[in-house]
Amino acid sequence: MKRPLTVIRTAILVAFVATVHVALAEKEPPDIVFIIVDDLNDWLGCLGGHPDAKSPNIDALAASGMLFPQAYCNSPQCRPSRTSLNHGVYPFKTGTYFNAKHPRESKITTPTMQQFFMDNGYRVASGGKVFHGHPGKVGDALFGRPKDPKPPRGKDTFNAMRAPNDGYALDVSDKDMGDYKVASWAIEQWQEVTEKPLFMSVGFYRPHRPLQVPKSWFALFPLESIRRPAEPEGLDDWADMPDFARRLARTHAHKPLHKGLSDHEYIVAKEQWDATIRAYQASIAFVDHQIGRFIESLKKNPRGRDTFVMLVSDHGWHLGEKKHWCKGGIWEQTTHIPFIVRGPGVEAGSRCTQPVSLVDVYPSLVDFAGLNIPGWLDGRSVKPQLADPSAARPAAISSYGEGNTSIRSERWRYIRYEDGSEELYDHKVDPNEWTNQANNPEHKETKRRLAKMIPDNQHPGLKVQDWFDKFQE
Repeated sequence: MKRPLTVIRTAILVAFVATVHVALAEKEPPDIVFIIVDDLNDWLGCLGGHPDAKSPNIDALAASGMLFPQAYCNSPQCRPSRTSLNHGVYPFKTGTYFNAKHPRESKITTPTMQQFFMDNGYRVASGGKVFHGHPGKVGDALFGRPKDPKPPRGKDTFNAMRAPNDGYALDVSDKDMGDYKVASWAIEQWQEVTEKPLFMSVGFYRPHRPLQVPKSWFALFPLESIRRPAEPEGLDDWADMPDFARRLARTHAHKPLHKGLSDHEYIVAKEQWDATIRAYQASIAFVDHQIGRFIESLKKNPRGRDTFVMLVSDHGWHLGEKKHWCKGGIWEQTTHIPFIVRGPGVEAGSRCTQPVSLVDVYPSLVDFAGLNIPGWLDGRSVKPQLADPSAARPAAISSYGEGNTSIRSERWRYIRYEDGSEELYDHKVDPNEWTNQANNPEHKETKRRLAKMIPDNQHPGLKVQDWFDKFQE
């Protein structure tokens, strides 16, 4: 008696699925490449943050994988952001809120992601600025961030405590720059053939200050063509901001004023706004090219493995938005970052508008490698979104000192400061965050819902008010 055709087909399908599952189980672990850029905001072509952005290589990476346009840092300064990212825990759990260390911070005892991958059979190469100022202490190959050339004597205006109008067109070649050397080192590490799978964490320094790169990159942005960030017409962006937020924007929390002037007031008074934008854009174009050199080398895997690539920034950067400069705030421009994933099975040119943050990096990379995600990690893998970009995710949480918290959902940003004052912005109609809706009774329920997401019992640490008291206006 002949078996029904449907039964035969079912048996064949079951056998095929079983074969695929066995093949996947036996497949070698993929190589993982993690790229982090310093102080890079959304002034990229793929994110549309500025109409004159020149970032062809990062844009091409986004076009070859999935872009997460709603990605945010967990702290808007280098050390707390990178500490949180590399250890996979929120700043509000450890008290690591600022670049300056504080005695009330907790020592983090869980392993970094570099240590985790080494413990799980990976060869680890870490180079450039991956942690705060260095590549970390764990790895089979470590490469410290090389120094950059400086302007001629008397021409260097860089001072970390001064306004960021320190741009300078260096009369050097790309090969003289630290980021060029980091890219070259990364290419060499990528090409080394070993039996182990490879985990790379590579940190590029620009567009971090000083905004000094070879003059050829400045030439791409003629000074007369510079366009400033949009400002509200006929309105004072600060009019509906709480006093705490105004003081934060004026003093940048951790910086003194310049003879009574904030960074923004100083740059405007010195007529340096356009020149500083130009230097920042030139720095992005320069580092994009160095990243492109490295990404080009990834086209062929010398170990014959699949490859996952992730690119992020450690936090955003203001260039006059909200009369604020640099980092040190929890608005959109200080927290918004690029977040790109390319790998096997990731649809080219896909986008996921669900919120993600840097605390999700560690569990995502572990998940890409097919390893079990440790329970002590605070973030969530983005792997489900690679298959279904509409799959829901929780809001992104950013901290800036104890009690200063931002909650960013797909539509809303809610901020509560340590003095209890609030900001609420509806990004559906107000992407520039010009209209504070915190006192609008129509959004009372929205504010209540978002406020519930703020973590209780935040780790004690330095408060922004402490900086206000130190640097009197």
